[in-house]
Amino acid sequence: MRCEARRAWRAWCLIWAVTALGCSSFVERQAASSTYRILLASVEAAQRQPDLELARAAMPGGLLQLEAFALAYPEHTGFRRLHADASCQYAIAFVFDDWEDARLGGRAPEAERIAARLRTLLPRCVEANLALLPAAWRETRARGGEPYRALLRTATREQVPSLLWIANAEAIQLALDPMRHVARLGTIMATLQRSAELEPGFREASAELLLGSLEAGRSSVFGGSDGSAYFERARTRAGKGALMVEVMFARGVAVARKDPALFEATLRRVLAADVERWPERRLANELARRKARRYLAARATLIPTAPAAAPATP
Repeated sequence: MRCEARRAWRAWCLIWAVTALGCSSFVERQAASSTYRILLASVEAAQRQPDLELARAAMPGGLLQLEAFALAYPEHTGFRRLHADASCQYAIAFVFDDWEDARLGGRAPEAERIAARLRTLLPRCVEANLALLPAAWRETRARGGEPYRALLRTATREQVPSLLWIANAEAIQLALDPMRHVARLGTIMATLQRSAELEPGFREASAELLLGSLEAGRSSVFGGSDGSAYFERARTRAGKGALMVEVMFARGVAVARKDPALFEATLRRVLAADVERWPERRLANELARRKARRYLAARATLIPTAPAAAPATP
């Protein structure tokens, strides 16, 4: 009887342990799922935020929180995706914007200090997104050339968010250190083109917008297409209310054409727009309006006026 009792006790303990582990795992999954839904709602709320300073001040703390969730639930891809997105958004939407403001404002020491910070933040953005892709992307991206282009042809729609962030981060690295990163331009353009094929208009037509900006910048130096075709696609795919498309059109195409009238008219239309009509785009549009004011203030730097001809000598 005692042996049977001991066996029964052990069996009960085993059943209890397995059940307890199962309950613990279930509770943990439920907690992760609930937290993830709340975080998704907070992302949507942030896009509706009209106060840029409030949004900016909230981001560092949010980044640390998202990193903690990604570490706590390593099997939950959603937390890792949110953390990667936030890392890139903070670096690109705010820190890079600060660098541009200092550079166009003639504050060279401040611009260099911010650039040094970006040289740390941008690789983190790239690494966080590479971690969401299959392992082959890391090695093949480093090699570049035809192997990378061949891999791009196998990319799927689910991989577009990571590919777009990587291309954006590399484009900014190119802006910071042109001579060091110019060899990556072909890879960046190929990544953006493939992303636009897989998900036209994704994330406010981000791929089309950056393609147009890069082509316009290249046109300013080497001539050729000014990127206007890409901007037209971006307008169509992003739809009404995407003010950043117009801001970057002025910064890219109008500057490449050296057309101050087009430049000013486009940016003044952006500043006159009623941003309350598109509440789901409020934060992006406030960022666009801030850029518009900056570019208008720097118009003489971006499109220098040709000096007047000297009067003919009698």
